[in-house]
Amino acid sequence: MNKKKVLINAQKTGSIVEVVYKTGSQPNHVRKIIPIRVKHNQVVAKCLNSHTKKAFFIGKLELLTNQQYDSFAKWDPDFIPVTDYELYETQKEHRKKMEIIFFSILGVLALLAVYITFRSRMY
Repeated sequence: MNKKKVLINAQKTGSIVEVVYKTGSQPNHVRKIIPIRVKHNQVVAKCLNSHTKKAFFIGKLELLTNQQYDSFAKWDPDFIPVTDYELYETQKEHRKKMEIIFFSILGVLALLAVYITFRSRMY
């Protein structure tokens, strides 16, 4: 049975489905969900780990069997996901600029060292 059919069946019966979502706040961690609506390539479900309603792309979900459950990391309730995406992006851009400055200074120092070495050999 394909993933979409399993999710639709769980939606109709109100069953809990154990999945691993490949992206999100805790990628590749086991989640327990109750599907609410399955539409096109998404499932809207209640995530029992975070106690919130979330949308998941079906293509990024892996349905688990009991044998697979133990091989994946478990959901961490104390994990703090990025909640302020603008701040995260601003900090990421700042880090990129700092890397550019650092490597530019490093390059200048390397050129200076080469210059000093050659100049000292000339005399």
